[in-house]
Formats: sequence, structure tokens, C-alpha cells
Amino acid sequence: AYMLPGGVVSPPDMRRILACQAALDDVSRWYETRVTGAPLEQWLALDNAASLFAWLEHDGPARSALGLMSRFMRSIGLHRLGAGTPHMLSFGASPCDGQTPTAGFYDGDARQVLPLDPVRIVEHVRYSWFRQYAGGRHPWEGETVPLYQPGSDRYTWAKAPRYGDKVVQTGPLAELVIGGDALIRDLFDTEGDSAWLRQVARMRRTGLKLLRARQLLDDMAANLGEPHFLGPSANAEKDGQGCGLIMAPRGALGHWIKIRNGVIDKYQIITPTAWNASPRDSAGEMGHWERSLIGLRVEDPDDPVEVGHVIRSHDPCLVCSVHFLGSGRRVRYAA
Repeated sequence: AYMLPGGVVSPPDMRRILACQAALDDVSRWYETRVTGAPLEQWLALDNAASLFAWLEHDGPARSALGLMSRFMRSIGLHRLGAGTPHMLSFGASPCDGQTPTAGFYDGDARQVLPLDPVRIVEHVRYSWFRQYAGGRHPWEGETVPLYQPGSDRYTWAKAPRYGDKVVQTGPLAELVIGGDALIRDLFDTEGDSAWLRQVARMRRTGLKLLRARQLLDDMAANLGEPHFLGPSANAEKDGQGCGLIMAPRGALGHWIKIRNGVIDKYQIITPTAWNASPRDSAGEMGHWERSLIGLRVEDPDDPVEVGHVIRSHDPCLVCSVHFLGSGRRVRYAA
């Protein structure tokens, strides 16, 4: 199982660490055999576009999932499609190449990475099926009150997160561009954003995480006597607010909480898919997915596989945007 009952408060011991290392070795062998067709270190050593394309001609990588995916996606032009917004967001809570995590905002107009300012994050609900409020609100001040209004110009259960007034995208591509991964930055600078590059970045991130997981297990094994859980202080404040920001596999994930009289008073979450799949905001600006589909040629409107290629390059998770609605009627079924 990927998760133990009790979660991260389970104390590590050598038996558990050895079991984790064995599982990690199995995953790494599968990744090197099926995904990259080459040793992990060789794949992660690539640092520019030219070296990647030359490497993909080698026998092992050419027969791998990465090689097949690249040939297919580039043959149908997906390295030139699906760009969307030029702006990116990363919360930076996962190192690239063993370096210090980099949180930031990539300004696509200025083409530079700026420091992350979480205060600038707001959510709009103008085109969402929630009780309305004016403009955008920071998650600490936000609210989530369902209000389905069929026949109106609202069209989704997703809110519209924004970084200030900027529409942003998030995910492995944003994480590695902002984090400074040499290969992904060179591909991004050479060809720009695309559905193909998002998938390459996803495979690249997986390799980096496998390497980082090994380092973490080795560090834990060397420090078994250290505390594994720090509980709340007996003198903890009963009122306050805080947030947790991390780069989940799909991108920037944030939880914001307010506590009053020792209990949760408000809890708001912005998922990675919410950033990417957001609708229009209060100013009418389209979300990233909406922008990424502009100009896309669909050969068969009844089977829009082209739309699927672009949207699925983000690894979408729409669970938070699916709702069951009561009709208010009782229905009786015959046996």
C-alpha cells in the first residue's frame, strides 16, 4: 500500500525503510525499463533540447514509452498546440536536482521568474455555480456555498483562481520551469509551451522524484533517533490562520484554514486542476484550459480527440467539479 494507517505520524524503523527501499527499487527498474529505456541517471543528465532528441534515437529510449509518446505527439503537431496562458505558478515544495525548492510565479510577458507572494492569490465565482460575491477573494476570506442556476451564464462548479489579475497554469511543467531544470527550461525556451512538453515534463518530474525518494529514505535511515512528529504546544493559540502550500503531482495545491476558539472556522482548498480548469473570472478573462483550445482544429466534432489530447496533457482531476443535485421529486421504481 502507498499509505499506512496513521499516516506520517507512524515512526520509521529499519524494517519499514528497507521495505520502502525495495518497493522503490521495483518502481525504478520498471521506470528505466518501460518509461525511459535507459538508466535513470542517464535520462536526468540530459540538459538541453539537442541532447534529448539525439538520445531518443538510441535503441533503448527509442523503444520506450517516452520515445513512442514523443514520436506520436510530435507527428500530429502537439509540440505546437495547447499553449494557453503564458504565466505559471509553483509552490516549490519539492526540490529539483537536489537543489533548494523554488517557489515562484513565471511572468510569461517578462519571461522571468518572480518570488511567490501568496497574498496575491484570489478566487472568483462570477461564472461558477456558487453564491456570488464581488471580484476575487483571498482563500482566507472566501466561501463555498453551492447555488446551481440553470439557464444563467454560469457554467461550472469550478471556481476561477487567479494570481493577482493573471491567469496561470500549474503542473510539472510549471514546477520544472520555475525550479530551473536545465532540460525543460531549454525545451521551453526553444519551442515554447505545448501539450507535448507537459507530458515530457511529467515524465522528467517522476524521475526526479524517484531520485529524491531514495535520498529521503537514506536520510531517514541515518537519523532514526530523531523525532518523527512534533505535536501542538500545550500553550497553542486558540485563534489563528495558516496555510499549507505544496507541489502535488498535478501542480500547485493549497489549503487555507482559520481557527476560532480552538475549532475550524473556515477551510478553503485550491487544487491544481482548479487553476488549470478555471472558468472566466469577474473581468471575463478565460481560464487556462479555455485559452489552450483557441485555434485548435477538430476534425470530427462528434469525436473531438484533439481536445482530449490537449486537456489530458494536464492530467486533469475533475472530482471536485462533479456534483450530484437533488431534483426535489420522489421517484418510485417497480420491482
